[in-house]
Amino acid sequence: MSYHVKKLAEDKLTEIYQTHMKQDFPSDELKPLSHIIKSMEDGYGFSLGVYEEEELAGYAVFILCEETKCALLDYFAILKGRRGGGLGHQAFSLFGTYFQEHLPGIEGLYIESERVSAAKDEEQRLTRERRISFYRSCGCEMTPLRSVLFGVDYSVLYQPLGKEKQGSGASKEALDALYRKMFKPEHYEKFVRLT
Repeated sequence: MSYHVKKLAEDKLTEIYQTHMKQDFPSDELKPLSHIIKSMEDGYGFSLGVYEEEELAGYAVFILCEETKCALLDYFAILKGRRGGGLGHQAFSLFGTYFQEHLPGIEGLYIESERVSAAKDEEQRLTRERRISFYRSCGCEMTPLRSVLFGVDYSVLYQPLGKEKQGSGASKEALDALYRKMFKPEHYEKFVRLT
């Protein structure tokens, strides 16, 4: 099967948020739709749909920080019914190609994945290990960074993009700049911890 990605308009992302994102992500991890739309309007957020011909198969939401030449994968999901067949890996590769073609100045992508050691039970621990394993199999590397956002504890992975492909360009300063772009100063001070 042949898949491609395309940039999503606000109305399409709104539809995806209502139909899929609310089911695909825990409520404590899901930002309000208005927050995501504002990032798009302000030019530092964008979303990609993964399509098989004209049928949506997955989606991703990104935050850009051109000053530090990096981006954050804010949300990523393959639609239910299409999971488990390798499409996630294919989509990740398509995202890399999109960045090279449309955002060549972006050198790396940060990914937050819920921290394994903070899991409440065995099932949650296994789910978190699987997720991190998936990102690593897509070429992402684990960093020593840890972020706690609004009470959710994350490990941080990093994928070099474009010419940067060798070695880690991950830095606490670059991720901090992304968070400062994403959150209002009062929310940043109260709810964001990066170590």
